Amino acid sequence: MGLFSITRFPFLIGVLSLLIWACNPLPSSKPDGIAYGKVQYSKQFGFAETKQTQFLFFVNNKDTQWIEIEKSKLKEKQPRIVVLSTVFAGFINELNAQECIVGVDNINYYYDSVLHAQFGQNLMIEVGDEGQINEPKLLASNPDYVISSGFNTLNKAFKERLKQQNIQLIVCDNYKEQDPLARAEWIKLFGVLLNKQAKVDSLFNSVCDNYHQIQAKVKLQKNQVKVMTDAMFSGVWNVPGGDSYSAKLINDAGGYYVFSDLKPYFSYPLDLETVMKKAQNSDVWIHVNVFNSLNEMEKSDSRYAFFKPFKNKQVYNYSKRIKANGGNDYWEKGVVRPDYILSDLAQIFSNFKFSKDNLYFYTKLD
Repeated sequence: MGLFSITRFPFLIGVLSLLIWACNPLPSSKPDGIAYGKVQYSKQFGFAETKQTQFLFFVNNKDTQWIEIEKSKLKEKQPRIVVLSTVFAGFINELNAQECIVGVDNINYYYDSVLHAQFGQNLMIEVGDEGQINEPKLLASNPDYVISSGFNTLNKAFKERLKQQNIQLIVCDNYKEQDPLARAEWIKLFGVLLNKQAKVDSLFNSVCDNYHQIQAKVKLQKNQVKVMTDAMFSGVWNVPGGDSYSAKLINDAGGYYVFSDLKPYFSYPLDLETVMKKAQNSDVWIHVNVFNSLNEMEKSDSRYAFFKPFKNKQVYNYSKRIKANGGNDYWEKGVVRPDYILSDLAQIFSNFKFSKDNLYFYTKLD
């Protein structure tokens, strides 16, 4: 996902020709002095610049919003940032710039040890979840940027109060990207904010190269394993659609997603009987909610034992890198490094001939 995000500045009338999807060709008639950055995969963001100013634009439901950053300001000092999701911290962590983070929503959601150390040293505060933000605490942290999902853009009064304090609200809705590389490309946004564009380009190119190399290897496999996902929660079995982020990863790793016919990418709430008819004879089962063992699963619902991957002990969860407080690195580093996720899944799907010690995010349930 790439660069990104937002604040809306009603000027920039001269660049209204950019109200296009970022993945489309650039307009033939460009405003004078504007150069456009390259976005390879994202359908949600883009960026442009002049000699003095960097412009980032974020496309959401054909409503393009802009953020303007003066280049001289970027070079003055490292920014102070409040992040309201572990995903946003994951991008910053990957650039070894955790010291920029002065506030998070809830430290228990986070995995990175540097962030926990900063919190323990009172170098970072908790400001509360989206929708329940403690504004006095947030303002007291004196951030330059608050990085949020689009949820907070609905609160016009909140945005105005931030603006009055010279704090820019930046929306990072990379979850809307269903291509793993598009979702990861949003690190380019953080490259601009942290003045680390060269490092970001090198890192993202490496991620793409690794991802494509794994894809090429799995295409040589003759047998495609059938893959099912998720488990019951509050009486409902939610499965991702066939065009979803999860389905794309499964396909790219050489698997066949048993619910690939459910289009496009939405989450589909199903009952267990429906899932059983469709997925009972799957080869592999991944992403089983909070379960850490087959015994836990069977105690929760004895009917899990009727599924073929349960019987064959081919059940895996993204639970290898979890802190005692609950922070899961799959949701922090995983979005930035889809090549790591793909490597895990490719090994799991490769006739099961691998060492579980080689897995980065996943663990096999016993």
